[in-house]
Amino acid sequence: MDFSAVAEALTDPAFERASMASVARRLGVAKPTLYRMAGSRQELISISIDAEAERLLEHIGSAGIAGFFRFAPDSPAGFVLLFGDRYPEARQAVRRVENRLRLAVTREGEVSHPDVVAAGLLGLIAGLARRALEDGTPAEPERLRSDLDVVAKLVAQISDG
Repeated sequence: MDFSAVAEALTDPAFERASMASVARRLGVAKPTLYRMAGSRQELISISIDAEAERLLEHIGSAGIAGFFRFAPDSPAGFVLLFGDRYPEARQAVRRVENRLRLAVTREGEVSHPDVVAAGLLGLIAGLARRALEDGTPAEPERLRSDLDVVAKLVAQISDG
């Protein structure tokens, strides 16, 4: 199943009123095929969220944090599915991404609250990526590095003060 197309369908405001038959038509599959893949609308949502989280983790695994900024424009519907606050079940998938960041944070050195740091980092990164998508500006690694350096300086000032 093309989970990018499913993510697009799920983030379409019309999906809230769409039947599984109309979703199947939109995806170009027969209704029985869709039901074999996902036995219900709720299962379709859960499977799609998991697929997008795995795609995001693959991006992060291959390119580090820069992979996150590649994922957002490569899969804007997947980004919205995970971070758009439309589906509460996305929280568990986002937690898997946080856990991956937590591992990266702890590998970098001693951190007293790696879970909190990972959640904050993910929130910051998601906010930057969301703004780049909204503004239609590419999230260029050099610009992002510069933005994150500014944030790091601000955090240092806060912790010093």
